[in-house]
Amino acid sequence: MPMPQGQGFKFFVYIIESPSEVDIYHNTSEGILLSQSLGLQQIPCSLRTAISQNAFEAALKIGLEEQMKIFPNLLPIIHISAHGNQEGVALSNGNLITWRNLREYLLPINRALGHALLLCMSCCKGYSASRMAMEIGNTEHPFFSMVGHFGSPTWSETAVAFSTFYHLLAKDYYIHEAVNAMKVASGNDEWVHTTAEKEQKDYLEYATKKDPKFVLSELTRHIEASPPSDDAKKIR
Repeated sequence: MPMPQGQGFKFFVYIIESPSEVDIYHNTSEGILLSQSLGLQQIPCSLRTAISQNAFEAALKIGLEEQMKIFPNLLPIIHISAHGNQEGVALSNGNLITWRNLREYLLPINRALGHALLLCMSCCKGYSASRMAMEIGNTEHPFFSMVGHFGSPTWSETAVAFSTFYHLLAKDYYIHEAVNAMKVASGNDEWVHTTAEKEQKDYLEYATKKDPKFVLSELTRHIEASPPSDDAKKIR
């Protein structure tokens, strides 16, 4: 059952894609396919291609802030589309963003969001991203909620699944309901949803209380405290 119409949180999808050389050769892009689908559904989104760590850093420390200014009344959902494994996310140039590295990138974003970041991992072993919330002796988490996959979904399965997921979120369905629909739509039942903290509050009800303008000011403050590298700034 969806939430009462109009009570859900308003969002845009911020897609960061890092295709492999094979994907580039065959002109395969989940990010483009997903952004086109979201456009047809009138769901705001933005796509950044990150072939290197500098570009990945720029996407999170520069591009996200820019897009929040374009969508001032919306909260971001971060969607990472790449090849992955149990150790992290593989970039186009062969470098690996380890889960620990990604955790450090996401922590200030989650802080700015009042610890309400929804992270979607569209990659093989995407559920391994949950390891970011398992730092021993560390109570701060890099996300509030994460959607990922236990195994190795195909690009078509991920595109269909996440298109369905965002479609239902926009209609105010709860996350667990949208994830169940992902399984049916993609024909793959290994999609999973988890929260970093074992709280009883539903994510959507929690996120509706967040003010996007305040989030942007907090994100800007955190970026100023830990600015992107000079090489990342050159990507702009």
